Amino acid sequence: MAGLLSTIIFSLTSLQSRLGLAQNRCVHCLRPFSPASGTNSPAHFLAGTIARPSAHCAADALLCPACSALLAPYTGPRCPRCGLPPTNPHEGSTVCGACLQNPPPWSSVAFHGLYQDSLRHTLLRLKFDGHLYLAPLLGGFMLDSVGCLPWPDLITAVPQHPGHLRHRGYNQAHELAKVLHRNLDVPLATQLLTRPVPGKEQARLGAKARRSNVQHSFSASPAASGLRVWLVDDVMTTGSTMAAATRALLAAGVTRVDAVFAARTPRNTPN
Repeated sequence: MAGLLSTIIFSLTSLQSRLGLAQNRCVHCLRPFSPASGTNSPAHFLAGTIARPSAHCAADALLCPACSALLAPYTGPRCPRCGLPPTNPHEGSTVCGACLQNPPPWSSVAFHGLYQDSLRHTLLRLKFDGHLYLAPLLGGFMLDSVGCLPWPDLITAVPQHPGHLRHRGYNQAHELAKVLHRNLDVPLATQLLTRPVPGKEQARLGAKARRSNVQHSFSASPAASGLRVWLVDDVMTTGSTMAAATRALLAAGVTRVDAVFAARTPRNTPN
């Protein structure tokens, strides 16, 4: 009920803003605020009518200044293969020991921030509370993170099992992938990757159980053989889900997979 109420409140105030009848309302704290002059309204982001939203313009239109600061991107050092910050910050952005010893199947990663504090709370609202109006904001953040990646031929999202999808009603990874597709004009392949094996909810499992849970969960179509793919998810924790999905794509003939997600779980962080 709380999720539905906040969705209704934000939708109504977005409509008012579009009509010039009210201030913008922050999608994070739900308080009204006055955006900078010339900023697009939240309704434009919800409708997907911004040609190329960046994290900066998305934050200006959808977040109050205080929440924009709370959701600022992570700019510190990280492993270019798995995205984890180094245990010693003086190591810089070098490939970590774990990736040197056991390289992940994807080529590189791009993400907005670390899965903690306000970003974690925002992603949980999108994933479990049905707050789909947060997808344009988070997708706008992700748009600013992908400049380090080679241009893809296709974008696809980590799929849910059909039973899980029916229960939740939507796939949050697909909602984020739609933002990238719509604003980068790269085809979105909705049937390229499927998940015929349900498995357990990953958030309830430890690292070893996560790897076992998704090991043979995905199936990929050969339709993308010879192409480069961006694989989109909301959060990377152990990387087990992304790895299993990537291996399925590579086995089907995809030449390169880059992992794109909103947040990276740092070490020793709860789900």
